[in-house]
Amino acid sequence: RAESVILTTGTFLRGMVVIGLEMHPAGRLGDQPSVGLAQTLEKLGFVVGRLKTGTPPRIAKESIDFGSLDKQTPDDPPVPFSFLSEAVWIKPEDQLPCHLTHTNPRVDAVILENLHLNSHVRETTKGPRYCPSIESKVLRFPNRVHQVWLEPEGMDSDLIYPQGLSVTLPAELQEKMISCIRGLEKARMVQPGYGVQYDYLDPRQIAPSLETRLVQRLFFAGQINGTTGYEEAAAQGVVAGVNASLRVRRRPPFVVSRTEGYVGVLIDDLTTLGTSEPYRMFTSRAEFRLSLRPDNADCRLTFRGYEEAGCVSQQRYDRAAWMKSSLEEGISVLKSIEFSSTKWKRLIPQASISTSRSLPVRCLVWGFLFLFLFLFFGFSPVPRTKLTTLRMPGRRFSSYESILLCQLQEIKEVQRDEALQLPADLDYWSLRDVSLSHEAREKLHFSRPPT
Repeated sequence: RAESVILTTGTFLRGMVVIGLEMHPAGRLGDQPSVGLAQTLEKLGFVVGRLKTGTPPRIAKESIDFGSLDKQTPDDPPVPFSFLSEAVWIKPEDQLPCHLTHTNPRVDAVILENLHLNSHVRETTKGPRYCPSIESKVLRFPNRVHQVWLEPEGMDSDLIYPQGLSVTLPAELQEKMISCIRGLEKARMVQPGYGVQYDYLDPRQIAPSLETRLVQRLFFAGQINGTTGYEEAAAQGVVAGVNASLRVRRRPPFVVSRTEGYVGVLIDDLTTLGTSEPYRMFTSRAEFRLSLRPDNADCRLTFRGYEEAGCVSQQRYDRAAWMKSSLEEGISVLKSIEFSSTKWKRLIPQASISTSRSLPVRCLVWGFLFLFLFLFFGFSPVPRTKLTTLRMPGRRFSSYESILLCQLQEIKEVQRDEALQLPADLDYWSLRDVSLSHEAREKLHFSRPPT
C-alpha cells in the first residue's frame, strides 16, 4: 500500500550460508533467508544473478596476546569528517587501537591441505575481487604473507574482528588455522567465519534514480544491485531514499552525475555496464578524480542536496555557504598578492623558497593560504580547525589550478551530452539513421540509458 518501496535485501535473497561442506538457507548466520521475495521478483521479470561473499571468525579479546603484535594507534587528536563538527565526540585517550599480525606458511598449509573440505571456494559463483577470502588469497598469491588487522567490534564489545581472514573452512580447521598466527596462538574463536551465496538483480534494470524500470515506485539499493558491502550500500541508500521521497511528492528525480561525485560514478557504472562480481567503488573508476576530492565535497553536493533533494538541513547549508564564500574570498585575495622571492624569504624565513627566482611569486602558488588568512586578512574570528579546513582546498586549488581548468572543460562536454535526454520508448532495433552494431542495439535495448 506504500507509495514508494525500497528493497535493501543485502545477502538475504535466497541466501545460503556455507561452512566447510555444510550449506543451509540463511541470509546471515542465525537469520532466515528471503525466498518468497526472490521468487516474486523473478516472476515480475527481473533478471537474477548469483554472487557470494564471506565474513571472518570472531575472536574473544581476552584470549589474544596483543603484546607480541604491532599496535596501530588512532589519530590524536581525531579529525572530524564533517565541517559541521568542531571536534570528534570521543576523547583521544578513549579511542581503541587496532593491532596488525600476518599469515605464514603454516596457515597456507592448513588451507591447501583441506581444500576438499571447502565447497564455497570451489563454487563458480563470483565472489569479491577486492576483499577475497583467505583461501582465495592463498590460491591466487602463493608463497605470500597476508595482513590480518585485529579490529575491536565496539567500545563495549569483547569481540575482535580479524579483517583479512574471511574463511569458510570447517570450524575446527578455522581454529587450527587461527592458532598458527602470531598473537593468536591461544585465541578462542567465539563464532566461525562463513560464506554466504545470494541472489542479486542485474543493475541495468534500474534507472539512475535507483527506481526499477519494470515496477514503478519500486527502488533497489545495496547488495541487491550487485555491490560489495557497507559504503557502496550506504551511498545507494541515500540516493534511493531521496528519490523514493521525491517520487511520492511528484518531483523530478535527484541524479548525481559522474562528473559531480563518486556516488554518481558508482550508480552510472552499475546502471549502464552492470556487474558480474561484487562491485567496489575505487577512485580509479572516476575520470575526474582531481575534481572529486574530499575537501570540496560540500561545494559539489551540499547545495544540490538542499535545493533539489531536500535532504540537507538549513544549518548544514548555511555552513557550506559560509565555507564556500570564505574560500573564494581567501583565494581571490591571495591571487592578488605578488612579491619577489627575496621578500617572501624575508617575510617567512622558514619557507623553502629560492631567492634566485627573478619573476614575482603569487601568494597562492606557494600554498600560504592558512598563514595569510589567519595573520593578515581579518579571518581571526574563524576557529583554527576551520582554518585548517580552508588550508587544504586552497593548497590543492593552487597545485592543480591549470589542470583543473582543463578538466572543467571536459566536465562541461560530458554534462552537455548528459543533458540530451533519450526517449524512454526509443526503439533501438528500428533505428535506421545511426550506425549501431547488433550487440550495441541489444545492450541499449536492455539498459535503456536516459541520456
